[in-house]
Amino acid sequence: MWQRVMRNRHRPEIIVVDPRKTETALAATRHYAVQPKSDLTLLYGLTNILIASAWIDRDYIARHTTGFEALAEFVTRFTPDAVSAATGLSVEQIWQFANSIHRGKRVSFWWTMGVNQSHEATRTAQAIINLALMTGNMGRPGTGANSITGQCNAMGSRLFSNITNLIGGHDFTNPAHRARR
Repeated sequence: MWQRVMRNRHRPEIIVVDPRKTETALAATRHYAVQPKSDLTLLYGLTNILIASAWIDRDYIARHTTGFEALAEFVTRFTPDAVSAATGLSVEQIWQFANSIHRGKRVSFWWTMGVNQSHEATRTAQAIINLALMTGNMGRPGTGANSITGQCNAMGSRLFSNITNLIGGHDFTNPAHRARR
């Protein structure tokens, strides 16, 4: 998959958030080497900046989300200075990251097992999804919040009660198709 990303003819800006200097981080446009276990703080800080700067899609939020005002209130304590202290990134880097999300016409958020298996996995994944939703980067080509689990369709199996085991083209809601296995 990474090779496919690197061959993208549109040459997208690729930002990697990882404490480690991995091969992916080295090939990225920007690498934010955050302190371990500070990614959620960074995500809340980005959320705060985007909201405070009005770099959000209010129409999309109104049509497709609930609880936005509570989120906006919650993240106010994640100021750039506080996020900088927790993550080890400079305030300028944090603003640069938020501005990249704002400027992007089609922003796609991806995460892997580091998020899924972290001590705050659900909140961290939710924070990434919130960024996609509040900026209207969901449901259009080149956008979305995407978990890369490492196993062939592991998320589909978990999300949809393992209905992915049906023979191709069969409908899980059809009892005859389910009975065939």
